[in-house]
Amino acid sequence: MGKITGGIIGMLLLDLMGIPFGALWGFLLGSIIGHLFIDQSKAFDDQQPQYRASQRRRGAFIYHLLCLCARLAKADGPVNRLEIQFMEQLMRQRLNLSDRGRRDAIRIWNEAKSSNTSFGTYAQAFYHDFAQERHRVLDMLDVLFALAAADSTRLHPAEEELLLRAAGLFHISRLQFDRIKSRYFTTPTHTSPAWSALDPYYALLGATPADSVETIKKKYREQALKWHPDRVQARGGSAESIRHAQEKFRQIKEAYEKVMEARGQKR
Repeated sequence: MGKITGGIIGMLLLDLMGIPFGALWGFLLGSIIGHLFIDQSKAFDDQQPQYRASQRRRGAFIYHLLCLCARLAKADGPVNRLEIQFMEQLMRQRLNLSDRGRRDAIRIWNEAKSSNTSFGTYAQAFYHDFAQERHRVLDMLDVLFALAAADSTRLHPAEEELLLRAAGLFHISRLQFDRIKSRYFTTPTHTSPAWSALDPYYALLGATPADSVETIKKKYREQALKWHPDRVQARGGSAESIRHAQEKFRQIKEAYEKVMEARGQKR
């Protein structure tokens, strides 16, 4: 449309000016100008909503990534220098954040790190937003494993518990889980056990499928006592820490019930 409109206007103007072959030259020049200022401008305007939507999705993914990384980094103790270096490299190289974007990312990281919101809550929020984008879900688990490997060649049990929890929430198979894990940690020589939907629940209890019923009951009592909201309140915990304890206690109770049910045991 821009070419046609510009060509007609140019043809009329140069023809009226009496320039030799003015109609021809006018149409050629007018069509070029019309294409540049009308067609391309319209195409650019049409692309703007898609571009803005894409940027919003990218921003949401980065937000969830920073929150999950902050909680995972604290799983094995205080955040250390190697984990901070990994996040710096992630923000600058993989995420290509500007200086302003990096400042915003650091603020989000610090807020999530000091928050009492659980890793599982952040993981559920991420999956709620990105369940339909499978590549994003797998990318997230990959980054989490990379962070866990930043300060150690062996996966810490507390970190593995959270990663198993994430895999369960993200509906990631054991095969995919082990494949991503093998990129960062040496896999054992023996064959890994088949994936089970109970794996995240065993991890929450600090138990394994090989443990006896009595061992699982003992570990459940230890975890339940540790995270009982009344006990947290008695220690003078804040309202936020009590809410966190309530969520953790609920998850532990659910895990115990699922495992006992699978083993045909009365709770």
